[in-house]
Amino acid sequence: MSELGFYAEVCVGCACVLLILLYSIKRLPTPQLKFGLFSKLVFWHIIYFFSDALWALVNDGVIAKNLISVLAANYSNAVIISILFYSCFVFAEISSRPEMTRMQIQSLQTKLKIPIVIEAVLLLVSFVAVPKFWLKDNLEPNDLYYVVLMFLPFVYIMTPTFRCFSRVLKPQNRKNLKTYLVVASYVPCSIVAASLQVFYSLNTPIFCFGCTLIILFVYLNLQSQLISTDSLTSLNNRNQLEVFLQQQSEQKSYYVVMVDVDHFKQINDTYGHIEGDNALVLVSSALKKACVRLGKSMFLCRYGGDEFLLVVPTDMPGYAVREIQECLREELSTRQGPQYYAIEVSIGYAGWNGRVSSFKDSVVNADQMMYVEKRSA
Repeated sequence: MSELGFYAEVCVGCACVLLILLYSIKRLPTPQLKFGLFSKLVFWHIIYFFSDALWALVNDGVIAKNLISVLAANYSNAVIISILFYSCFVFAEISSRPEMTRMQIQSLQTKLKIPIVIEAVLLLVSFVAVPKFWLKDNLEPNDLYYVVLMFLPFVYIMTPTFRCFSRVLKPQNRKNLKTYLVVASYVPCSIVAASLQVFYSLNTPIFCFGCTLIILFVYLNLQSQLISTDSLTSLNNRNQLEVFLQQQSEQKSYYVVMVDVDHFKQINDTYGHIEGDNALVLVSSALKKACVRLGKSMFLCRYGGDEFLLVVPTDMPGYAVREIQECLREELSTRQGPQYYAIEVSIGYAGWNGRVSSFKDSVVNADQMMYVEKRSA
């Protein structure tokens, strides 16, 4: 078997491995956005591997090597690899910025698609109008093609990496260190794999092997996060709260803040559980935004059905409450679709001395304050 024949077989084999992985992702009982984005990233890796296998078969002569087949294979690779790294950018950015709103996510995706469309159109026009501009006499792509091939993917992959590493340096983001490092790990690994293939042997599928291993690594880490993450809101769950409490210092001043969605049962009973879930997601988005604005090492989790809990290292709990209320108003102002019901919350807070043994008392006191506010509303 020729080198390129082996190359094509490896690409197809890796694509089949990722197809099995994609099937398992689709079966996960979680509506978390990052799993949806990750499944798209896996999908575009599969498409690229098949496209790369096509390139190998054309260059090996299994598929007739002529001007049309060479241009088609190279055009396919150029466009698909840009879409692949666009998917990587979106996954990395949204996974490391849980406070992003739905409108911000849509705006980001729209802006990132524009360069891909421009590249695809310009390449198509130039491939049709002046094909020899991109090819040598032996129908091999010239150096300019490889510059164009890698420029946009390089921008897409380096930008979120630098952003992830810069966020790690901020104290309030240290609790998400593992997430940032997992997301950022894709870049150096893929660059090393691509460099080895380009400079060691272009006909050896190092990039294909490397990307498959990285995708499996990221998937295993996402799976481990499910143990400590609420599947609906992507917030921490009660398991992670227990871990957090064991790590706190008694030298700090904390406040436990309880947030409860008003009339949640009525929303569920009247408009259905899907609308109830939408209300919880909206409130969780507001709380994430409040945590970012407060700029402290806060802990946020979904405590119960319609209850959320924050642990805030502060001496001014009233300020934190006002930020939560303001962020909720902002989320409601951008709420999309028919608005059949109002979303309101009741908030209570109580001091906590950092001792695990006294945490439940603080929760009870915050709960009592919250229900006093709920009854007076």
